[in-house]
Amino acid sequence: MDKHVRIITVSALSLLGILCISSGIMYNSLQENNVEEKVLVIVEQKQVSKENDIDIKLKNLTIEVNTPLSVKIIDYLDSAVRDEVLANLKLDTSAVNVTKPGTYNYTVSYKKKTYQGIIIVKEKEIVNNTLQSITLKTVNINVGTALPTDVSNYVIEPLTDEVKTNMLINLSKVNVNIAGSYQYTITYNNSIYTGTIVVTETQPTLSTNIDESNTETEKETDTNTEIDTNKTTAQIN
Repeated sequence: MDKHVRIITVSALSLLGILCISSGIMYNSLQENNVEEKVLVIVEQKQVSKENDIDIKLKNLTIEVNTPLSVKIIDYLDSAVRDEVLANLKLDTSAVNVTKPGTYNYTVSYKKKTYQGIIIVKEKEIVNNTLQSITLKTVNINVGTALPTDVSNYVIEPLTDEVKTNMLINLSKVNVNIAGSYQYTITYNNSIYTGTIVVTETQPTLSTNIDESNTETEKETDTNTEIDTNKTTAQIN
């Protein structure tokens, strides 16, 4: 009777150990599954945070009056963005008046967020003149000839377009229809320079046909003289 009880007791203890081992395996299995699920959740949260962390920085630009604005959004960005973000940006420069000096705002929008930048439009800078003084030409033309309008025709020094725009020429005292000597002026760099324009009559050209006719006449005269001389000699004989 005691032996039978012991066998049952041992069997019960063995069964309890098996149940404990099985429970431990199941617990470990559940822990592994929970860890995997947590990892998946963390990765998903990182993707969402990247989307929320997008920060677009814009440039503050300075341009001269009448300079056209760029239509490329990348020219307005002060920091790099991903290509998919760049493709969804919207630029608005409608508030900028490039014809008038001033400070203007422009915007770049991404989804529901709007970023603001500044564009300063300033007066065009005048380049300092490289020529301190100029030397004027004496211009010779024929009566009835139109005067040149390009100031380069009256100045000895080579001129750039910037310099020419700062010159003022006065030809009002020149009468191209009457031969004579006239003065003209050019105002440049707060100084007035005076030059001379000489209008001359058109010189007639001698025709070569007249010279040939005179030569033929001279030849005929010489021939007639020779004939008359021969006649006189014959009469004397």
